[in-house]
Amino acid sequence: MRHVYAAGLAVLVLGAVAGAVEPVNRMKCEEQRANRACEIRESHMSAGSRLDVDAAPNGGIHVTAWDKKEILVRAKVEAWGDSKNEAESTLAQVKVIAENQKVRSTGPKESGHHSWGWSTSFEIFVPARIDLGMETVNGGINVDGVSGAMKFETVNGGVHLAGVAGRIKGQTVNGGVNVDLSGAKWDGEGLDVQTVNGGVTLALPGAYNANIRANTVHGGVSSDFSGAKITKGQWGAGPNTLELTVGSGGAPIKLETVNGGVSVKRREA
Repeated sequence: MRHVYAAGLAVLVLGAVAGAVEPVNRMKCEEQRANRACEIRESHMSAGSRLDVDAAPNGGIHVTAWDKKEILVRAKVEAWGDSKNEAESTLAQVKVIAENQKVRSTGPKESGHHSWGWSTSFEIFVPARIDLGMETVNGGINVDGVSGAMKFETVNGGVHLAGVAGRIKGQTVNGGVNVDLSGAKWDGEGLDVQTVNGGVTLALPGAYNANIRANTVHGGVSSDFSGAKITKGQWGAGPNTLELTVGSGGAPIKLETVNGGVSVKRREA
């Protein structure tokens, strides 16, 4: 495994991928306040059949498919404290570990001092077909263009899935869910995503084929597609359920929230 550490914007070409064009780095260390420190760290590792990512306790996860048979990990590590020196000292203790098809970070344990802490957010590029396990506490989860068995969980953060397929199950507590599908049908066993506090939006092409079920307890339900069966709770108190067969049907797509609306959108090709 090869490691590169850089502050600010980093677009690097390493070892076996020398001469290849690396994806644009969307991770940046923004303007730093006096009591904060930040680094962008980057590494490559070989790809297996599965990748597990743990960004807990603080940090988001963004996984994107690319056409290489290796994994590129970019980590934005931030630390803060009562002074710049304290923040830089904390930053130096945070280690990003990307090996054996696992990505995580370790650092000093929080002491309850509210002005002190650290976080690591990941931007990861993977082969288009790979199984994923993703976990964080304070941060969102984004997956783009990946097909495989996926399981994810966060507490405080939204979920964004685009162009995905396979067998996907995940949840958040405080955050919205946005799913944007492409192609003619779902490729795989299906999708099941839940949130507690947040709206749910599903967008798909007009010619898509799927069986969709979505429900909410406290929120409205709407669909751009005709034929949706919408069942409302007694006296408008929920649960409100949407059942819809698009085209000739297909794998089950299940979406659920407690506090938030549900919307199924038709996306023009």
